[in-house]
Amino acid sequence: MSHQPHQDSLLATVDVDPYPFYDDRRAQGVVWDPEMQGWLVTSFELCKFVESREDLFRHPYADADETLTFIKGGRRNITILQGEEHGRMHRYLFKLFTPVAVKSYAADHVLPILDYLFDRFAERGSADLAFELADQLPPRVLVSLFGMDWRDDALVDAMLRLHGVVMHWIGGTKDAASTAAAEAAASELNELLLPVIRARREQPGNDLISRLWAEAPALFDDISDQDMLSICRELFLGGSDTSVHAIANAIYLLLTEDGLKARIAGGGDKAMAAFVEEVMRLYGSVQHRFRLANQDIELGGVAIARNDRVIAINAAANRDPERFADPGALDLDRSAVRDHLAFNAGPRACVGSSLARSEIREAVAMVLDRLANVRLDPTKPAPRFASFYVRSFRPLHVLFDAPGAR
Repeated sequence: MSHQPHQDSLLATVDVDPYPFYDDRRAQGVVWDPEMQGWLVTSFELCKFVESREDLFRHPYADADETLTFIKGGRRNITILQGEEHGRMHRYLFKLFTPVAVKSYAADHVLPILDYLFDRFAERGSADLAFELADQLPPRVLVSLFGMDWRDDALVDAMLRLHGVVMHWIGGTKDAASTAAAEAAASELNELLLPVIRARREQPGNDLISRLWAEAPALFDDISDQDMLSICRELFLGGSDTSVHAIANAIYLLLTEDGLKARIAGGGDKAMAAFVEEVMRLYGSVQHRFRLANQDIELGGVAIARNDRVIAINAAANRDPERFADPGALDLDRSAVRDHLAFNAGPRACVGSSLARSEIREAVAMVLDRLANVRLDPTKPAPRFASFYVRSFRPLHVLFDAPGAR
């Protein structure tokens, strides 16, 4: 039998179902992946430990070079900040996206954009809900929050495409070609956002960038245009790209789990909230997170050397049978339903988690409300849980009863 490239590496999961590989590695404990040049960690307990203890496992961006800093938008990007500077920024951004704040964002931004998107295809009786809904909602919400024209298809498409290039580089092997592509994408993103950032500094409005200009000096007394760019770049990346995939995965489960639509529709807010959490646990967008050991340390009985790379596979941890009963099943009655790692853990937990939950919830609710008898189109390509670092089911070609046909 010939040896298949990557068969013993995390890279073997590119564009295929990753869960058999995750299960196999979980059974082996902490193992070295020579092609990823890191230790694969797959248990819930150890992944949570690694991500919660920055004193022991630092974020790799602690050692950010000029290339990384440029691609991420600048030195004040929250993922690059360390120590107390990071803590201040993290606490501040969480306050921007509290559940109370997100409730107003939903009314003023999420719901109007959803109505607009559904109006585009509701009369047709068919749609690709990955492209026409999931891909469209989160970036338009961020564009709207920034006070930009969320109806501008070219702008939204460019932002989504460019951030996709950056995310591919973040989660990949960072070869010369992908690095050059990420640098070019970062330059284009800067050209799109910097004029808006400078305009809001001179003429504030009722938008998130203007609020950042008003409040950021309390965080850093030397805030610059470039610093504001780095903050906004990460808000857009974290608030749009990963949520795109989460919404697609939610819709896929809605369409493929027997009886689920009726259970959610009849179960009220509690059932919907549980569904959102189970989507994130079962099919979280970001598959793994990178860390570096700050010292020689034992992890899961394995000796990890100082500066070794540790790859916490949260997608595997979220199906750990030591933590979750029947881990591969969607269970709306699961206890401690929010205790998963889809939004990371510890000091770098996702600041936009409340917004992501709101977007998933409202998108699913509108699918149930406006697309009668929605189902996958059997004549079109079936959805696949494809890609590598960030994943979602696509395409999502559906049929439904158009209003005029009812």
